[in-house]
Amino acid sequence: MSDDRLLLKLFPDEDGSAELQVSVRSGAFSGEGCAWFGLAQLRAFASALTAFPLGEEARRGLVGGAWSFHEVDKTYKLEQVFVAISAYPINTRGSLGVQARLATRTDRAERPESANTAAVELKTTYSALARFSEQFALLLDGRAQEAVLLTDDTT
Repeated sequence: MSDDRLLLKLFPDEDGSAELQVSVRSGAFSGEGCAWFGLAQLRAFASALTAFPLGEEARRGLVGGAWSFHEVDKTYKLEQVFVAISAYPINTRGSLGVQARLATRTDRAERPESANTAAVELKTTYSALARFSEQFALLLDGRAQEAVLLTDDTT
């Protein structure tokens, strides 16, 4: 069995949001990152990972980072992505891919190219993703300290 994995840790705030810390490793590639999310958004993503087949919400995934308010159209827009996680089918035999894209924060005065980034895909299965989703739900309920997705060597 390999050391490939996706690891989530959660640090909730009293306002219904939480900092999600993510680390991912596949072979020689790895990365770490964190971003703030609403707990409802995290719960919806954890639930989307239980669908068979995976739906659009799992494919769209979870995206967090630095947002800014635009006066012109009175909306918030994502300026920098620090954490993005998505899940999707990769073949017709039931194998799945889970991709984590992670980036460091950059100051507005810094060049965007100065951000360190990592994009790692883990190949897994529906059963492994279901176990991960259960752990993620426990993490969100404060009944676990982490959620870990392991790869399935049969994919």
